[in-house]
Amino acid sequence: MIKPGGETVLLYNIDPEKGRKLRFLMVRMGMRIRVVAKEDYGKAIGTLAGMKDVTLETPDYPVEYFQDEMMVMRGFTEGRLDMFLQAMRKEGIGRIDYKAILTPNNCRWNSWQLYEELKKEHEQMHQNQ
Repeated sequence: MIKPGGETVLLYNIDPEKGRKLRFLMVRMGMRIRVVAKEDYGKAIGTLAGMKDVTLETPDYPVEYFQDEMMVMRGFTEGRLDMFLQAMRKEGIGRIDYKAILTPNNCRWNSWQLYEELKKEHEQMHQNQ
């Protein structure tokens, strides 16, 4: 078993079978897991990930629901992140296109803001290929 590192992972819209495998892996690696409900999309991502006293950067930012899978990670070192992503591949969990590390900037966004940003980045990356 891998030593726990205090990481937290937020999961959005994960396919049930993929989610089962992913949760099993995260438990083995000692990570905290939070499946984010649609009614929580308007809260600050930092708050959802367990940070204290995080306020929304733009409280009146509109919130829409999305169906794509998304994963937000908090508290990962570069080594643990690499280990986690390699373990996902090894376990055959499959891709999650929209992934982010929680930062001092995006922790004050709501889930829809982060999703919009990740979607733009994803589209730009794939246009340049």
